[in-house]
Amino acid sequence: MKSEKLIKMTNKIKLPFAFILGKYATTGLGVARCFGEQKVPVFWFDSNPKQPGFLSKYCKGFICPNPKNNEKEYIDFLLDFGKNIKEKGVLFPIADIEVSAVLKNRTKLEQYYHIPMANLDVTEKLLNKQKFNHELEKYKITHPKTFSFNDISDFKEISKQINYPCIIKPVNSVLFREEFNTKFFRVENNRQMLDKYTRATSKNQEVIVQEIIPGDAKYMYGFDTYYDKKFTSHGNFVFRRIREWPTYSGNGVFIENAQYPELEKITTSLINKIKYYGIVDAEFKLDPRNNKLNLIEINPRCWMQISLPYRCGINLPYIAYMDAIGKKIDAIYPLKNNFKWLFFYQDLPASVRDIKNHELTIKDWIFSYTGKKEYAIFSWRDPLPFFRFISKIRRTY
Repeated sequence: MKSEKLIKMTNKIKLPFAFILGKYATTGLGVARCFGEQKVPVFWFDSNPKQPGFLSKYCKGFICPNPKNNEKEYIDFLLDFGKNIKEKGVLFPIADIEVSAVLKNRTKLEQYYHIPMANLDVTEKLLNKQKFNHELEKYKITHPKTFSFNDISDFKEISKQINYPCIIKPVNSVLFREEFNTKFFRVENNRQMLDKYTRATSKNQEVIVQEIIPGDAKYMYGFDTYYDKKFTSHGNFVFRRIREWPTYSGNGVFIENAQYPELEKITTSLINKIKYYGIVDAEFKLDPRNNKLNLIEINPRCWMQISLPYRCGINLPYIAYMDAIGKKIDAIYPLKNNFKWLFFYQDLPASVRDIKNHELTIKDWIFSYTGKKEYAIFSWRDPLPFFRFISKIRRTY
């Protein structure tokens, strides 16, 4: 779009724009719909011209450079765009690579945009898995047993202390997933650990070793909220997984809202200590061996199930947006309960796996879909992205 057209369009709109930055269709569509139904104008930037979210009625999509390979061009694109808008927009990066790029260039971007999240030095304590583990140990927060490699010489000692199976997990999740198309390596014995460690480090990937807390998806919980600059939470929301894909530390592809007040206490305690503000998605696993909650990770950004809190009455992107532009944060009304969020494209293989393993009956599988649901991609109110998604079945989420 030419600058003159852009200026003309934005001048007609009274509210500042919200900007979605990133490729994940499930996350971005959830954010776009949270804003669109509040009449907030939305731009979505992604390097993929076939991004399903670009067809949403709630946003206008723009093709941009890929921040993974062209960070300078990406930031220049944001700066050039920002020069042509009437009021400061609000940036919402929806993946770690965009979070990192935006925060590294915060000073320049803040000329034209609000960035409702803490500086990089603080956010890195959540993004970087090694630093995150250090904070959990420092503040004595229960978490999975974790070991760091300085070099190959640490292998023998770690192999004596870890129980198998375990996972080799990246310090930088984005680069690891881009390289290996998986979130982690599962290892069953010493030989596999050495093999996977060598494979990761041969690609210059820094990794940690972490125990697997036993138990299936139903032991996984999430706590979501927005922390303001005084580290006060707004819009607390808890969910429980029903199914996940892939198994162990995969994504929750079928979840439901739940009640678990202790999650807020643990998360807020850490947030206040490290001084983070912004949207968070904290993941916990309840250890069936001792009934203790283990903090797995905290995502300092919007996540793929972001539309479930909204359907239950908590619009976290809108809360962050209003705080960023200096408007009063609306009171949170009583939650609407018994909602489920479903990404059927990935829940189907998860269900087939559970049925084959005799962990789920066909009757219980069918019954699990009863009740009120929010879908990852499909929406009667906004159907076009779904048709593009199913025509291009691939990993755009």
